[in-house]
Amino acid sequence: MSYQYGLYQGKLQRDKALERVERNAEEAWKESAREAVERLAAIRDEFTTDAVWTMVDRMGLKTHEPRAMGAIMRRAASEGICEATDRTRRSVRPECHCRPIRVWRSLICR
Repeated sequence: MSYQYGLYQGKLQRDKALERVERNAEEAWKESAREAVERLAAIRDEFTTDAVWTMVDRMGLKTHEPRAMGAIMRRAASEGICEATDRTRRSVRPECHCRPIRVWRSLICR
């Protein structure tokens, strides 16, 4: 298997997984997460999904499919709300076990 073929297959499988988890997440949660991303991007130059989760949690919404946050961020990027940086920060969410999470740059910060 060539390196390029392996990358292509990996991206294809990633995209399919993101579509699947997005389909399975609750609509109200997805709408709230999308709103939280837009609110954060309007007031912060940079942010992580930890901040998005905090806002969604304050709205009182939960999802059985937390992996859908990746699809939410990807959609926000495709809509020109934010863009991924090449930097990470350690998550402060206990369930994330201090794993590195991406820093996102706002494209709409006022």
